[in-house]
Amino acid sequence: MKKSISAGGLIAMASYLFVKADKPLGAILFGFALCFVCLFELDLFTGKIGWFGQKDFPYLKILAGNTIGALVVCGLLRWNTGIIEAATTIAQAKAALPWYMAFINGCFCGVLMFLAVYSWSKGFKAGCFLCVTVFILCGFEHSIADLAYMGLAWVWSWNLVWIVLGNAVGAVICRLMLLDHPQFDLHVKR
Repeated sequence: MKKSISAGGLIAMASYLFVKADKPLGAILFGFALCFVCLFELDLFTGKIGWFGQKDFPYLKILAGNTIGALVVCGLLRWNTGIIEAATTIAQAKAALPWYMAFINGCFCGVLMFLAVYSWSKGFKAGCFLCVTVFILCGFEHSIADLAYMGLAWVWSWNLVWIVLGNAVGAVICRLMLLDHPQFDLHVKR
């Protein structure tokens, strides 16, 4: 459980960084969290869910740990009151999405997260930064990051459920598409 709590905390710190930084710089630097998640083999829901049906990860336990880690870090970071207004603007925009857009944007983020983690496992470390930067600049929805924005703002939205499902569907579809190509060795060491 500590590996999933740590991963959630790292994503919350990256979300905080994104809120504080200019959008392009924040999008690029957000990738630090995924790099350390991969480096220390932490359990991040969006990095593992692509293997659903293929590997036996405790997905709901990982999601719960990510939630705990993100909310604890957000609770501590809320002491910086200057961040609350900017986080509230982001969280309210995510909460205002129609459910189907939350799901679709979650699917595209799931694809990019699968590619990011898979590229890391194959030695292409820059893939973490590239995929994370792309999903942020495109406005796709990452369930744990969105949870962190909402935690910083103290805003809740049922769209998180659609985003979680979208992240899962996108990641699994991406993996299934890659499995159709025998030149890819999908037996990742974990």
